[in-house]
Amino acid sequence: MQHNDAKSLFEKYQSGLCTPEEKEIVENWLTFGEASSFDLSDDELKHDLTELQTRVADITIVKKIVLWPRIVAAAMLLIFSGVGLYIYKQKRDVDLPVIAAHQDIAPGSDKAILTLANGSRISLTDAAGGELVKHSGIVILKNKEGQLVYQVTGKSKGKALAYNTIETPKGGQHQVVLADGTRVWLNAASSIKFPENFTNANQRKVELKGEAYFEVKKDQNRPFVVLTNRQYIEVLGTHFNVNSYADESRSATTLLEGSVKVCPVGQEKANVGVVFFDLATVIKPGQQASTSNGDLKILSPEIDQVMDWKNGDFMFKQESLAGIMRKVSRWYDVTVQYDKGIDVNQTYSGLVSRSKNISEVLKIMQSAGQLKFEVDGRKVIVKN
Repeated sequence: MQHNDAKSLFEKYQSGLCTPEEKEIVENWLTFGEASSFDLSDDELKHDLTELQTRVADITIVKKIVLWPRIVAAAMLLIFSGVGLYIYKQKRDVDLPVIAAHQDIAPGSDKAILTLANGSRISLTDAAGGELVKHSGIVILKNKEGQLVYQVTGKSKGKALAYNTIETPKGGQHQVVLADGTRVWLNAASSIKFPENFTNANQRKVELKGEAYFEVKKDQNRPFVVLTNRQYIEVLGTHFNVNSYADESRSATTLLEGSVKVCPVGQEKANVGVVFFDLATVIKPGQQASTSNGDLKILSPEIDQVMDWKNGDFMFKQESLAGIMRKVSRWYDVTVQYDKGIDVNQTYSGLVSRSKNISEVLKIMQSAGQLKFEVDGRKVIVKN
């Protein structure tokens, strides 16, 4: 988009003459700071930001940031309910292609398979609410919110731990309340293996593949342990997120509340699965323990970006095209193919609701640069 066109669009916005699509573009500039390049006065910028805040009924402040020096007092990052994705990239000069309705793909939803200790499988997607299983002092039920809940109804002294597994497919997510009261939110293409009952265990240990958010019930006598392919995470009672997808280059544990001890797990052929307890690190709220190739680093991530999936959004901040499309692939259950010459490391920033069809994500990404997208069945082709 040329400079004069952008200036003209701002004038239409200030006069209230923009179409809904044009409003999205201008509000994107105001939100992410691109308006600074269009020679608007301080008063104009402040006025537009104020109008934007008051006009939108449902605003969540993610964090305060400096969008551009001249209006630091007014600058903040805003998420607008129901508006969709705001995404930006320098040197934009593109049209906005439309993806045909018959090619559109609906977002993911609550889907999961429960595998019991005896190998029986239950589709939680299809199961009616109420009691699903009752045995050995345990009742497994699906409550009215669709969550899977484990309830202890009796003691099981002397019995070995019986393990269950919940697995979400691509395009799925699910919530489970474990027998100790711990709550787990499972993201798409993820699984968690856990005991039906923790009564006979000296620790509450679960195994995770993919991504999950935990709100652990406090128990000073029995630590809660999450084991992934790259990390061993130990807590007593806290809130934290674990991202450990096999197709990501690193695993990350992000702490929201309490404290967490994280140890790296061996990745080399000679030490695969070995927990390096001597390299344990304790992180504080707002910190993230990131592990790659056995190395553990402490980072300070954007918490809202880490928790976007649980909050029903995709939030990107200088994230690579490849990273974004991996998330899109999991949530919309699609494969992604790149044409020759596509730079998968080019970065984008923005926000889109996970409740939107895939067309809403791809159309706005097309508006951010020279990329085009073709949807063929459940395959997305990225083109120059």
